[in-house]
Amino acid sequence: MSEPAPDDRWRPALTELALVVTGMVLGVVVLFVLRTVGLWPSTTRGLGLVSGPVITGIAAAFYFFAQSRLDPVGPERNAVLRKVGFGRTAVVTLVAIVVALVGSLALGAVLELLGAPATEQEGILEIVAAWRDGSDRSSMIILGVSAVVLAPLAEECLFRGLLFARLRRYCGRPLAFVVSAVGFAAIHANPAGLLIYAWLGVVFAFAMERTGRVGSAVVVHMGNNAFAFTALWLGAGE
Repeated sequence: MSEPAPDDRWRPALTELALVVTGMVLGVVVLFVLRTVGLWPSTTRGLGLVSGPVITGIAAAFYFFAQSRLDPVGPERNAVLRKVGFGRTAVVTLVAIVVALVGSLALGAVLELLGAPATEQEGILEIVAAWRDGSDRSSMIILGVSAVVLAPLAEECLFRGLLFARLRRYCGRPLAFVVSAVGFAAIHANPAGLLIYAWLGVVFAFAMERTGRVGSAVVVHMGNNAFAFTALWLGAGE
């Protein structure tokens, strides 16, 4: 299938981004209402740790509903992203996990040398500190579930299963990779880690493109986050 003409790429890309942003805003509003009526905690502990995946999940549900009504892709998506066999999917997934980790470590080392080290979010560091001094053990466990399971599921459904797949069809490969990766990096609200998050977004999209399966991207994302969480956990035990 030929790439779309340059003039035909940005309008659909902006439309897709608008759907993502609208969905994220809707997710924030829903949680705000739940917090206002006392049905959701306002702190970063407990259920508050899964606020991010919940907001992203709401955004994905809204995006899916909106695109299916406005411009259904349906079976046409497979014309661009064809599924491969489970054997090849497993190989691509394993390779992508290694590439994601090695690339992240290399970028982290480069940023360190440049005097702009990638740092973890303050809230997460507080949870690690509480785990270390024994004042709060449960939050670290909830953080692990959120980071290793919930976040990869919600974020890959939104950014690869929906955004990347649609941009890949209507805007071409370069724009699909760039826009989905930058959007993925932006939602983490961590400027120090922006470059690393964008790199991971590219790798996750690569896994999906090569396998035609969003599940591959989910597993790669889980593998990356499991490594990062393990490193935090081991560091907390020092």
